[in-house]
Amino acid sequence: MLAEGMAQAEIIDDYFPELRAEDIAACPSFAASREHNLYTLNAA
Repeated sequence: MLAEGMAQAEIIDDYFPELRAEDIAACPSFAASREHNLYTLNAA
């Protein structure tokens, strides 16, 4: 959703009203960390 250009407010209003803007802002960091961990595991 973020990658498609949706605004945080749209995501909250249309799909996940239980989330806060801070939750959505943390998603890219979480995804980058997850990708790093997967890459590290596959390289070992």
